[in-house]
Amino acid sequence: MTHKIDRRKLGLPSDQRKALLTNLVRQFIRAGYVNTTLGRAKDLRRLVEKLITTAKDDTVAARREARKVLVGHSRSSSMPAKALAGKTDAEKMQILQERSLINGEDLVNHLFKNVAPMYKDRKGGYTRLTRTGTRRGDGADTAVLELVRD
Repeated sequence: MTHKIDRRKLGLPSDQRKALLTNLVRQFIRAGYVNTTLGRAKDLRRLVEKLITTAKDDTVAARREARKVLVGHSRSSSMPAKALAGKTDAEKMQILQERSLINGEDLVNHLFKNVAPMYKDRKGGYTRLTRTGTRRGDGADTAVLELVRD
């Protein structure tokens, strides 16, 4: 019996597990679906559902909570000034946009402007988990987690 077991360990140390799930959340918000193993998908569903519920309330506090997951502790404004020195305005904009794609600021805006408004009247169940068989190499159960489109 698995009483008082809160979440899966996924065969990883806690720091690697957190990094894996954070990257999966970022990929899911960006694409709207993710193809992974069943255990990872189940843990991912839990995180994404909470994130979308938080994003439905478009406040500063909700955006800060989403940034904790999607951006982490890095900020686009923390780029060293010497990295931008001697660049043209177009090059500076491109560097800052690439930096934004890396650290997830664009994902926060995408979450609040595109994903959360789709579920404004829905009370939960924003994702669908579909089993897709087994992986050829090791026989692990695979699944697709996707956003439910009404």
